[in-house]
This record gives sequence, C-alpha cells and structure tokens, in this order.
Amino acid sequence: MSAVDDETGRREDAGAYQAPLTAAHFAPRYWGSWLLLGLAWVLQELPRPAVRGLAGGLGRLIRRLAGRSRAVVERNLELCFPAMTAAERAQRLEAYYRYQAQTALDYGLLWFGKPGQHAARIRIEGLEHYERLCSGGTPVIILAPHSLGLDYGGVRMSQMFDGVSFAKPMKNPVLEWINHRSRTRYSGDIFARDQGLRPAIRQLKRGRFFYYLPDEDLGAEGAVFVDFFGVQKATLTALARLARMSKAAVLPSFAWYDAAADQYVMRLWPPLEDYPSGDDAVDARQMNAAIERGIEQAPAQYLWSMRLFRTRPEGEPRLYPARER
Repeated sequence: MSAVDDETGRREDAGAYQAPLTAAHFAPRYWGSWLLLGLAWVLQELPRPAVRGLAGGLGRLIRRLAGRSRAVVERNLELCFPAMTAAERAQRLEAYYRYQAQTALDYGLLWFGKPGQHAARIRIEGLEHYERLCSGGTPVIILAPHSLGLDYGGVRMSQMFDGVSFAKPMKNPVLEWINHRSRTRYSGDIFARDQGLRPAIRQLKRGRFFYYLPDEDLGAEGAVFVDFFGVQKATLTALARLARMSKAAVLPSFAWYDAAADQYVMRLWPPLEDYPSGDDAVDARQMNAAIERGIEQAPAQYLWSMRLFRTRPEGEPRLYPARER
C-alpha cells in the first residue's frame, strides 16, 4: 500500500489524534524545550564519534541521578536474570543507561533526519516475513516491545510501508508536537490508547500494519498472569483478541542500537504459529516468549525502568518498594 492513500485511508482518518503546532507552543515556559530541540538538531549534525563519546558520560550521569527509577531497573534485572552475579547485573545496568543515553542523543535523527539518513542509519532484518504476508493479503500486527530503539524501528517501517500505532500523548506540548511529527512524517497515524481496539481493526482491514506495544503492566483488568522470564506478570490479552477480530498475523519484533555498525536495527521474526489459540493464558505466554526472544538480542536495551511486575496475583506481596506520596 502506498504512503499516500485516499480519504478513507491514512492521514485524513478522523479518528487519529493530531498534535499541531500553535502559538501557545512558543510561550516562555516552553523556551527550554525549544533549546532542547535545537541541541538535538546540533547533535545529529556532529561527527558520530563525538556523539558516541558523549553517550558514555551522559549514561553515567543519568544512572547517578536516576534514583527511584534505577531501583526499578535493578529490581527487574534481579527478578528476570536470577542466575547472573551481582557484578554481571551491575555491568548490564551500566550498559542500559549508556544505551539509553545513546538513543536519547540520537533523537535528532528521528526529528530532523532526512529520508536518506533514515534509510542508511536504520535497517530492518527479516523484512521478507512482512512482505510475504502483505503479498498474500494478510493483515499484519507488528508486536513491538518497549525497547530503547522502539521509535527508530517504527519510523523506518512507516517510511517503507503504511502503518498506524497507539501512543500516550506527552505532557509537554512541544515534545509531543515534534514526536508526533516524526512518527507521522511518512505514512503513520497515531491513535490514543484509550480509543480502544476499534481504530486498529479498521486500519488493519484497510491494509495498514499496526505497530502494537502490549507489554506494559496496566493492571489486572484485561490481563492474565503468565510467566515473563520466570516471574508471573499481568499480561494483556488484547493482542490475541485483536488478531482474531482482524484475522491478522502477528510478527514479533525487537529494535536496538547496534554499536558495532553504528546503526539501529529492527528484526522481524516469522509470524506466531497457531495464534491465537483461543486460550488467553496460552496466547499471553506465547506473546511473552516472543518478547523474551527479542530481548535476548540486546538484553541491556529493553525498557527495564518499567514496573513490569507492579500488579501481583491475589495474596502475593509487591515486588517493588512502595512509591512515596
């Protein structure tokens, strides 16, 4: 499907939310945000060795200042990788913040990069799985875990094909404007998560891929408890329901920064087999297994700062320290 469709297709879809630039964005309270955007533009123009060098120092600073967020990362690594020694987990923690800094410093590529830069700096592996499904007329849901390189994979896919996704609007309107602009500059539309599954089903039936992020712990409602790295996790069942209603195939993916090549990579795997099965627990576990396989490609580059195990089965103690009021 082309990046420009008729009025019943992509960018004119009335259901997609918009984030237009207005005069209010230039109020003095947002001048710091504009300075941040200017810095991002400068960074993407700098020689790559300089930016990569900055990432190491910034990563150490973020780790030092992370506080409660760092405690969540440490706890997640402890829960998900119990066989690792304390020293090995400390190394992974350090790597996590270094990659977090790298992906943050590179956001200028998404916000201001030219199409040729996106093509050169972001590569897709396993694209044949997507193309085979499309050629057969099968709708495609891309299972996209919350990795640090998530947006890089999404932008590159939307550059090549026509797709949609869900997002939670950012509180800062300047950053929301630039983020929304980068995500929709080619062919993408963004829907608010609270709109439910209906917009996704409608777009899948129009031939657009759906870039779906179902790995957060959003509570017990609409979720089942299944293993995630050996820990019971409240796992959303919406992916299986969406696949069943849209008759879509689910392609697992994972996006990460390849330091050796100085490129962002998104890998696609073959579609989940016999999915959905009709058993919520079986389907949720199959989804989690696919996410685990993705994380294994770059274990330090998952968003370990998420409270993955916030919701507990009845009677089980919480796994994170209580948040201060």
